[in-house]
Amino acid sequence: MVRKRDGRLVPFHREKIAEAIFRAAQSIGGEDRFLADELAGVVAAYLAAETGAVADRGAARVPTIEDVQDAVERVLIEAGHARTAKAYILYRNRRAEARRSRADAEKQKATAQLPVVGDPGALPLAPGIAPEPLADAPAPDPDPVSDRTPAGHGDPVLGGWSKARIAQALMDGDGLTRVEAEDVARTIEARILSSRVAHVSESLVRALVAAELFERGTLTRLAEDRSAGLGHEVLDRALAGGLRDRRATNPAAFAEGVGEALLSRHVLDHVLPPEAAAAHRAGDLHVYDLGAPLRLTSIALDAPRVVERKLAGDAFTTRSGARRVVAAIEDVVLQFAPHAARVLALENLNVILAPFVAHMDEEALAEGLRHFLLGPVLRWTNGRSMGGRGGLLRLELGLTSGVPAMHRARPVPAPAPPGRHYGDYDEAAHRVTRALLTEVAALMHEGHEIGAGLTLSIDRRGRSDPQRRALEGDALRTAALVGEPLIVLDGAGRPSRGSSWHRVTEREVADPLRFDRGDVSAAGAIAVNLVGPALRTRASGLSDFLREADRLVQLALDACQARQGALFRASEDPGGTLYGVSCGHHPLVDLESAQHLIELVGLDQAAVLLSRRGGDRARQALRQRLVLHLGRRVSHEAAARRIGATVVEGVSEEAAARFATVDRGRFPDTARWWADGELPSYAPTLAAGQRREGAGLDLYGESESGPVERPRVRVQHRIDREDAVTLETLRRVFDDAVQDPNVAQYRLSPWPRRHVRVVRGRASGAP
Repeated sequence: MVRKRDGRLVPFHREKIAEAIFRAAQSIGGEDRFLADELAGVVAAYLAAETGAVADRGAARVPTIEDVQDAVERVLIEAGHARTAKAYILYRNRRAEARRSRADAEKQKATAQLPVVGDPGALPLAPGIAPEPLADAPAPDPDPVSDRTPAGHGDPVLGGWSKARIAQALMDGDGLTRVEAEDVARTIEARILSSRVAHVSESLVRALVAAELFERGTLTRLAEDRSAGLGHEVLDRALAGGLRDRRATNPAAFAEGVGEALLSRHVLDHVLPPEAAAAHRAGDLHVYDLGAPLRLTSIALDAPRVVERKLAGDAFTTRSGARRVVAAIEDVVLQFAPHAARVLALENLNVILAPFVAHMDEEALAEGLRHFLLGPVLRWTNGRSMGGRGGLLRLELGLTSGVPAMHRARPVPAPAPPGRHYGDYDEAAHRVTRALLTEVAALMHEGHEIGAGLTLSIDRRGRSDPQRRALEGDALRTAALVGEPLIVLDGAGRPSRGSSWHRVTEREVADPLRFDRGDVSAAGAIAVNLVGPALRTRASGLSDFLREADRLVQLALDACQARQGALFRASEDPGGTLYGVSCGHHPLVDLESAQHLIELVGLDQAAVLLSRRGGDRARQALRQRLVLHLGRRVSHEAAARRIGATVVEGVSEEAAARFATVDRGRFPDTARWWADGELPSYAPTLAAGQRREGAGLDLYGESESGPVERPRVRVQHRIDREDAVTLETLRRVFDDAVQDPNVAQYRLSPWPRRHVRVVRGRASGAP
């Protein structure tokens, strides 16, 4: 146990120490996660020895947070990691200063009875008020007592505007004397405080400064219209230190990040409806990918059909069949990755590969798959270049246990033997799936970074087949090592399609005729903060909460409608950005059928706040009621707007972290929800063992009485590497998940994720 600063006792987690050490090391360029885990073990052993020594003297004592942090510093220094120790010490100093600032802010609040957020010398500014990733904010700090990390993608947290910053900007940029600049800054601060507005935007502060300078007759550069630009201070910091919300390892990726920052501001100010934009700024909504308004959130394509189009007309190539199909797959990725904001999924990949590798033996097949997985295209989508949006874009490779029914009777394209059908290669498709799982585990174990995720679709029927059981065993073993694949459990005879962000069955798509030959795409995603309305209405009851939640859903759908209008305009003109993929000679993306995702964030916390009586069962019942109510509301409101929309849960931790950060500033009572220094988030913490969580709403679930509405369930199973987990244990948990018809997905999450790189014949630890 560890004693917090407020006196509470909380469990000691070694992995949190490892995370803190690794993040401190990352801040100075370190990359060895395995070493961070080992150093965390040394810290734990040191604390255990110190606690035992005190107990031997008859004065047993639980270590405090300060004891833990002192131990981290001492171990880092004595182990020869002075630079990492320095970064960690600087972090401690910043946290101590932040605590003192909060204490001063509370004292000022009690005296002046004014809403103060953050630094008492700063103008109250809502976190995440600006969409750009270049805003002035502290970098993520290592936290020895938290297992949450901030949302690395999306809207950042802005620091407060203080009098000193305004005065310095006036002196540096406009040539005012210190006395003049400080007088202007005091006037601006007094205006905002007297207005009793708790949250202001950066553009409002600039407008107030410009107005004050205009009245004084000294208007200079601050009077310029910067509504479509970024402050030079922000750009200077980005040029010197890079972007904060993504990896920009080359100038092109950096330029793309800056361009998205500019587009984000424009979309908020001029594209979204004003009320929806205001809700985003306030932290009640979170519009994903504001800076990429013409990218679809996710695109899922059927690999056999889309690759066949690339193979057509390529009959005179000198490359072999296997190399031809791999080149065609890479061409598809290069073509469609720039159109996706978060996920590009290629489904049934093993089906298109099977006819071209069926003649290979196991060794040749493994070698060919290794070259494919380590190819430059897959690395290109992994954030190393601008194709991956700095790590925001994920390539997913969809696998099946065999050839799906929709492909069995389809002829295989050349250079496969004529007269053959995909159904003739069922055994080869099974071999490809098992070989891919094996090679991904082997490559990541060797320390390679695979630029794609894996999804394995399994039908609940026919699980007694020995080949099927062997495939499940391979999938569980691979997932236990590297966290991939995500196993999708399809209903009997009802396959699903899509990505980890958006997956549907044939009965759920807008155009069933395109289900087996078109795309399954999500046009956009907007998260709704349910904790904020629960905090505002918990004194008045559930009915007021539902009205507030319905209002936010309507604003979210208004924003979806505006985004769809922008997509349609970009696809109508032959020179438009989306014309080629939606209206060209071979349209592959159907914008009319693309769904808009409404993510429900903070359901568990809202249920706790709203259920004043009852235990876990009552809260779970209320949670399910909220999901069903909001799912019906989204369906009804979307139909009225003639757009497609669906409810999802847990697609990303980005909105969960931002909402929690905003609410901690808006509602002082929420500060106690997180430990001192812990990064707030509404995403559930994954502890050892399995956890069931929401995965959206199944509007077409079936029971004995007919179709019903029911929430989908996702099973997350975390396993600690220090524990001996056998395949039989994993099978038992997986079998239980398969037996539950509500479970739609099963994921294994190993901790920590250690890979081994072979150097000169010896195995060495590597992240």
